[in-house]
Amino acid sequence: MMYNAVVGTCAQQGAAAGGGGGVASVSVATTATGNYDNAVKIAIYNASNNSFNFSNGVEDGSGSTFGTASSPTRTTQTLSFAASDYLAGWNASGTGAGLIIIGGYIRNNNFTSANKYSWNIGSGAVISSSFSSGVTAIVYQVTGTRAIFQDNTGMVAASSAYGVYTNFNSSSSGFYAVVLQHASGRGASTLPQTGDNITFRLSVEDQDGGGTTYTAIHDVTINFT
Repeated sequence: MMYNAVVGTCAQQGAAAGGGGGVASVSVATTATGNYDNAVKIAIYNASNNSFNFSNGVEDGSGSTFGTASSPTRTTQTLSFAASDYLAGWNASGTGAGLIIIGGYIRNNNFTSANKYSWNIGSGAVISSSFSSGVTAIVYQVTGTRAIFQDNTGMVAASSAYGVYTNFNSSSSGFYAVVLQHASGRGASTLPQTGDNITFRLSVEDQDGGGTTYTAIHDVTINFT
């Protein structure tokens, strides 16, 4: 599902992918074309060894389930990471937090872009969270250089490719990262557990040559299994 903004308003369009029906819209996707539309790539970053080993790599959409929701109208994505993989990553090189990495591509459908792309991850990005071990979901402002890039699909930690993020330096950019702050202490009891979950929200925008802005809202739920 994509969203059609006309003269400052936002209306839902029924097509699921590719801009079918000729209605101008944007959507967030894992690639420029093909699978997966209305989806993002997700990983959990371990800063102590510059890897995505907390999530055992990158979820590219192939292991996700998708849906829609209202109030606000949005697309949804649900995926799972194993709590045992998170623990294995921590045992290999422990640190006090895991950063949720988001990657993807802004598709403009049935209009000529004015190259006014925008990724929006705000201070209220965390919609809900449930952690049994004292883990806390927080956000903090980071460098927002890549927030205006259409293509943020690169996610290879060893190459310093962190999706929508350039780095994780504190900033006053208004662009936020979602962080899983581990509980105090050491070991498995301080980390996400089986049954824990978090839902966070992002949105993307683009404009056409006439100045009309098109917006898509996307919610992601991570379940720890």
